[in-house]
Amino acid sequence: MDIRNDMLRLLKGRRQGFSLEQPFYTDPDYFKLDMELIWYRDWLFIGHDCELPKPGSYITVQIGDYPVVLVRDQQGKINAFHNSCRHRGSRVCNTEKGTAAKLVCPYHQWTYELDGRLLFA
Repeated sequence: MDIRNDMLRLLKGRRQGFSLEQPFYTDPDYFKLDMELIWYRDWLFIGHDCELPKPGSYITVQIGDYPVVLVRDQQGKINAFHNSCRHRGSRVCNTEKGTAAKLVCPYHQWTYELDGRLLFA
């Protein structure tokens, strides 16, 4: 059965005041569809300006399957990137929050500017 039709059937049968059917919480296909149709299509709030008080301040979050880093650059602009080195996919920022002059991959020290430009490989 098509996952969307199955999901629609369960939603139509939903009773007010009761939780959703089990597949909404446990089925990996439902999760994948939710991520694709809802979470990956729209802007998401992942942090506030005050959490990045100075250049080099960063916070990390996980959005579905994607690790993301939010960082303030030298011009004061806030940038969001996949928290992953383009070389071997290692996480660049390993703590929930912090400050860094540059973003440096711990694996082979590939170094990125705070605006995302690759400086050294």
